[in-house]
Amino acid sequence: MQKFARTKMACYVSYFTQGIIMNLTAVLFIPLQTLYGLSYTQLGTLVFINFIFQLLADVVFSRPLDSFGFKPFSRTAPLACFLGLVLFATAPYWAGNFLFVGFCAATAIFSTALGIWEVILSPIINGLPGEHKGSSMAVLHSFLAWGMIAGIAGTTLLLYAFSINSWQWIVLLWAALPLANFLQFWEAYLPPTLPQKYLMKTKDLLGNRIFMLSFLAIFFGAAAEITLMQWISSFLERGAGMSKVTGDLLGLCGFALCFGLGRLAYSFYGKRLDIHKLMICGSVVTVFCYIVVALSPATVLTIAACWAAGAATCLLWPETLVVASSALPMAGATLFGLLAAGGDLGTAISSYMVGAAADFFIRLAPQGMAMTAEQFGLRMAALLGCAFPVLSAVFQVLLKQKIMRLRKEPAVSPS
Repeated sequence: MQKFARTKMACYVSYFTQGIIMNLTAVLFIPLQTLYGLSYTQLGTLVFINFIFQLLADVVFSRPLDSFGFKPFSRTAPLACFLGLVLFATAPYWAGNFLFVGFCAATAIFSTALGIWEVILSPIINGLPGEHKGSSMAVLHSFLAWGMIAGIAGTTLLLYAFSINSWQWIVLLWAALPLANFLQFWEAYLPPTLPQKYLMKTKDLLGNRIFMLSFLAIFFGAAAEITLMQWISSFLERGAGMSKVTGDLLGLCGFALCFGLGRLAYSFYGKRLDIHKLMICGSVVTVFCYIVVALSPATVLTIAACWAAGAATCLLWPETLVVASSALPMAGATLFGLLAAGGDLGTAISSYMVGAAADFFIRLAPQGMAMTAEQFGLRMAALLGCAFPVLSAVFQVLLKQKIMRLRKEPAVSPS
């Protein structure tokens, strides 16, 4: 397995980098709002663009990946990521009066790179021989959490040490990681993709019931996972009255730590467990976590709910990929790309909806409350967010039922 060590490490670093970057804008919400006057809707729009362009990359590059293989995409992604981060950091110097547009353009570039990584990393690990697919995928996706922790803690502490005016230098510091990842992939072994003649046609895949249920399950599962993750920092500071350092380190890093440990634990013990039950139970637990975050008057309970949500949502994305690819083995990399698109679409829509809902409820806040209008708006937005894990549980149940029926009727092709 020494042959695959460089490949695994390159994939791990890619996901580690993605964990840093996908939450970077969220950690910078308050500096960007304070220095440049961005509204919650504009901040939500940046998150929306982030995941929409990841989604577009998932869709656009999934079929070409089966045709051209992993090599060109493994080299393009880190370079695009580096360029996007540099443009984001320097936008105040080159965007002029169109600063928000500049932030949006830079976000689109590095988000496209994140989308390409989503398309290639899971099938690369899935294609390595001699691996327990569920365990390998859990380890790979755990590096997303370690990157989140490094990015959140590192960015927050650097902002605290050097003030919010240093945010541009922090972004440029993180931009060094994709350059290192480019060198890692240059000589790494990459598994072959399936020959085109054996693959399911895209139209057949789109009409497949297992695919459709998997798509909806990952759509709402990712929404449940990422929405809370993206808004914890702002919620704890502006909604619960905590300092930014305390909120980020206890809330956001606590979420990410439980998120990563849950995936790591599954990589060791997952062979003995029913993954469908775990994902259904995780979705249900997340519903209660959202309610606690929205309604709890105690900061300790709010932080505990964030931690519990990290553990509860940790398997919803990677193991839905494993379940779907096991049931549809001839779908190729297109399956991974389209399901990743489903996850990105869910996170884009949900993150924008939470930001817009916060602004809406801030305007509707009743007079004479014990909390501020901003706190009221953020709490109501979090309460609306519990719809995402509810729907995640529903579609995980339907997916399990469909796959169980398929296993009982091996001669009948899925439809």
